[in-house]
Amino acid sequence: MKILISLILLTSCSSFNGTPREGKSSYSYADASGGYRLVRESKQIEKKIVTRNQLIDSKSGQSKVLEKSILVSQVGSIKSKSGRLLTVRPLASEFVVWLEGKKYSSKMQLITSNKTMRVTLNSPESKWQGSKEIPFPKGKYFCFFNQIPECLYHNYLLPLANKNENQKFNFFIIWDSYPYLQDQYNYVGKNLFAAATVKYDGEFKKQLRYIVEVEGQMILYTFTKSYDLARIAWIAQGITIVPPGEEIVDE
Repeated sequence: MKILISLILLTSCSSFNGTPREGKSSYSYADASGGYRLVRESKQIEKKIVTRNQLIDSKSGQSKVLEKSILVSQVGSIKSKSGRLLTVRPLASEFVVWLEGKKYSSKMQLITSNKTMRVTLNSPESKWQGSKEIPFPKGKYFCFFNQIPECLYHNYLLPLANKNENQKFNFFIIWDSYPYLQDQYNYVGKNLFAAATVKYDGEFKKQLRYIVEVEGQMILYTFTKSYDLARIAWIAQGITIVPPGEEIVDE
């Protein structure tokens, strides 16, 4: 999509409140199939948040990309009873995954005229081809799954959860790997949108941990005090993401 290509080529020095930092970060990624390297890159271009993710297999001595995504959201506001409410609006995404050596891709684009997300699929399977528009459910906050750390921060849900430790805050996850995650993960991703909550779980080793609950599963996100992503643990799926060289242990 032209919007994604042009955004990646641009650079910007702007930031929101100076944190979290922009740039590229690498993590050790482990699931039931083995260990990999996850590279995440986030930047802010004017009022747009651009996030890139690559899952890389380096075991053979050569770097092989297993899946990758680009996500673009825009910081804006919506009307509420108390005035204008700051929100992050998902604009577009591209997701590619290789399953059993075959390429599966998904492109999404917000259609503002009818409040839908257009999903365009290209895959070897006839059931996962073509385009369709899926209506947004009623809600204030929407986050692409692979952009949750940036999205929750810019929606101010992370600081808000800190101040209200016993309260869960509602938002919707957009599965940017939809519908292919149905073959990758267990018991999630049947629909494009999934109702979710985020709650502050406390401070551990001078870092802040949050619990995201979605479709009956918990995902633990840990951040530094400047809201840089430190680690992720998706317990039900057996997925752990930690800084390089850090021992992976059960949460």
